[in-house]
Amino acid sequence: MFIQYLNLEQQSALYDFSKKLIAVDGHIDERETLLLETIVAQCSDSVDFDRAFELVELSSLLTENAPKMAFLIELVGLGYADQSLAESESKFLEHVAESIGVELPRLEELKDWVQRQIALVTEAQTFLEK
Repeated sequence: MFIQYLNLEQQSALYDFSKKLIAVDGHIDERETLLLETIVAQCSDSVDFDRAFELVELSSLLTENAPKMAFLIELVGLGYADQSLAESESKFLEHVAESIGVELPRLEELKDWVQRQIALVTEAQTFLEK
């Protein structure tokens, strides 16, 4: 949804950290895989999907607010793809946020926002079914 705020290298990092996030709880849900595919579809054709990133690299890669927020929103959305955020996923997101200089209260705001968006999409689906 916000991938257009990320340059090619940031998109590569998003893909790599998305794979890490969905694996961190030891269970990869089909909905997580589908959302990862959606992220890939939204990325530029020139993105290097084979590149691996270390957490310490993110601080120099994500220096401006808009890319930081876009990166986190995408990861948080992926974390909630299976309708719940496991403790290990939450800790992973906290480490990412801290590494890019985003305070934990801001991360909590992003989590709340993502949950509200999920609720709105679920509500819209009921309209479509009526």
